[in-house]
This record gives sequence, structure tokens and C-alpha cells, in this order.
Amino acid sequence: MLVRVFVLIALAGAVVTSMTTWHAPVFVDTPAEPAVAPAPVQEATAASSGTGRVDAAPPRRSADAPRALATATSPSRWRSRQQEFERTDDLFAFVQRLQPAADAGDAEARWLVSRVHEYCGGYARAPLDYDRDTALMMQVGPRVARPLGEARSRVASRCIRFLPDDLPAYAHLVAQRQAAALAGSLAAEAALLTMGEPLDDDAPYRRDLVERVQASGDPDAYMALAPAMGLAAADDAALAGRVAGTQASELAWQLAACRLGLDCSQGGALMTQYCANGGICARAPQQDFDTFVRQAALSPGEADDVDQMVNMLLMEHSHEVVMR
Repeated sequence: MLVRVFVLIALAGAVVTSMTTWHAPVFVDTPAEPAVAPAPVQEATAASSGTGRVDAAPPRRSADAPRALATATSPSRWRSRQQEFERTDDLFAFVQRLQPAADAGDAEARWLVSRVHEYCGGYARAPLDYDRDTALMMQVGPRVARPLGEARSRVASRCIRFLPDDLPAYAHLVAQRQAAALAGSLAAEAALLTMGEPLDDDAPYRRDLVERVQASGDPDAYMALAPAMGLAAADDAALAGRVAGTQASELAWQLAACRLGLDCSQGGALMTQYCANGGICARAPQQDFDTFVRQAALSPGEADDVDQMVNMLLMEHSHEVVMR
């Protein structure tokens, strides 16, 4: 079971951090290919536009530096944007609608633009190859390949209007998220830590970031942080005593994100990317992420351990809210 959990988590990191194209399907009991190492970033750069243009260089900051405040976005508008990202059939048009707000400094608009670029990267960089691979997979057999083909087709249909030049290179994706984080997006700030490009590298900053994410109850931030809280945090003394450092802890952060409201349904971006990018697909109709993890990756005993971690995360979040 632990091998299956490791494969699932390794692919989760790839879903969150990778903009590489798909090469071969990977199933739960098969070791995953290692993620492609990110290209080095010469300097921190500001958010790029949909065409990959880079403008300026934002500074890194320490944990005790003043935090930028996000441009005012009402909770209802934020939820509406999130729902549109999850459900729209035209992500190119979605980015076009968001870009003016992102250019004006709206932190959450900048974050969502970067999410679209990440989501569409595997398809838009080589659409003909992507479509050819999907067609080849469908020849394997409908029972095995149908969920994978459907997920890949969904990505392709949602991203079909993007051209390769519309999506930023890895360094520019980092730049987009740096700009979003400095404007106030906690999810972007958490994603940068997962990508190995945190706004600051010291222990107090990492500890402070984890505390802020947990206190926020922001499901996007929980999911973005999750890979950094798994085995990547095993030797990080700054995170001692927190839900961190094991394969199960990463799953706990992900499942907590689902409970906090992230779209973890079979048709949501999370499950679609698992399936389309890693071949980790739901095995039954309407199977959501929580059910999938329990049936495909965890023994009953492991599930109980993960549930305890999830409850700890959410209990501490609730305590932080009350204390406020």
C-alpha cells in the first residue's frame, strides 16, 4: 500500500508543479517517472502576460517583512472565478477576461491565470503530439483507456485556443506566481514553496507560511502547499510538530483542501490533471478524490491515520479562526 501512496503523491507533485508534456500513462501500482527538473531562474521576475512577456523583477522578502494585501476581491466574486475556472469550456477566453484585473494587480486573478497556464501547458505546447498520444491510448481498450482518453480530451477541448507562444516558460510561470504572491495570493506563495522557489529560504519564513496557510482555510493554498508538506519536509526542523514530513501528511493536506471546498469531483481540475497527466484515473463513475484515495492508495489503517491528520489540520484551523 505504501508504494501505491508514494506513486499517488509523486504524481500529485507533478500535477502541481509540472508544465511538461505527457509521455506515457502511469498507473497506481507502477513507479512514476521522476518529474522534470525546473529550469533555473536567473532572477525573480514579475508576472508575465498570456504571451509570456516579462516586465520587472520583484524582490524576495523575509517572513517578518510587511505582507502585501490582495486587491479587493469579494468572497462571492472569488468563488465565482474559481467555479468558472473549474467549469468553463474555454479557458483561453477565461484568461482574456481575467488579464485586465491581473495586470492591475489583482492577486487572485494573477494566481488563476497561472493555474490556467499550468493546466493547459501539456496540451498547448504540442497539441498535435498530445492528440496523437490520446488516440493511441484509446486503442489500448475502452475499459482501461476510456477514463484517460476522456480526461485528456477534456483538457484539449478546454485549452484548444491556446498556441505554444501563449503560454509562459517555466521561469515565467514562477514570475507570475511571485507577482501574485507579493500582491497577496497565499495560494501562489504556497505554490512557490512547492516549486522550490519560495519568496524566502529561511526557516522562520517556512514556518510562518505554513501557519498562515493552515489558519486561512483557503483550499487552493492547502492544495498548493501539500507537496511541500510531504517527504520534501522530512528533514525540515522548521516544520517539526506539524503535519509534515511523510507520504501520509501530503495526502492529509490534499484531503483537507477537499473538505474546505476545493472541487475534488471527478470532473474537477484536480482529478482531471491526475488522470490526464499521470494516468491516475477514477475507477468508477462519479468517484471523487477522497473516495479514489481510499480505494486506490490506502489500507483501512492508513486511511484512519490520514483522517486523524486531516482532523488535526481542520481543528487547528478552526481554533485559529476562533482566536481571531
